[in-house]
Amino acid sequence: MNLRKHIAPALAATMLAIGAPLAGTAIAEQPAAVTLDDEQLQSFVAALQAVDTLEREYSETLAQAESDSAREAVIEEANEAMANAIEDTPGITLDQYVAILQQAQTDAELTERIMSMLEG
Repeated sequence: MNLRKHIAPALAATMLAIGAPLAGTAIAEQPAAVTLDDEQLQSFVAALQAVDTLEREYSETLAQAESDSAREAVIEEANEAMANAIEDTPGITLDQYVAILQQAQTDAELTERIMSMLEG
């Protein structure tokens, strides 16, 4: 399986789906771009992979939800699980994860570095 084809859409979806609920006020602040070393990005990639796995698992559960309240409960549970997975990843915090996601949205070079690490 081509990991790039699987993870690239997941990265984009994660940026959209996870960024807002998890970021809180961090999105409004738009932090300045920072240069990230490979160790920081490796931590981000590990967290991203954990989030991607959870996103796929919860997508199935969400598709089976039969009411709006059930869907909201699944989304809330998924967001909490994803936040915990990020915080449990060594070398990265939730705020750092969100900041990297935000930076990757406008920084093609950073996105390419992330994709290369995902493939590696």
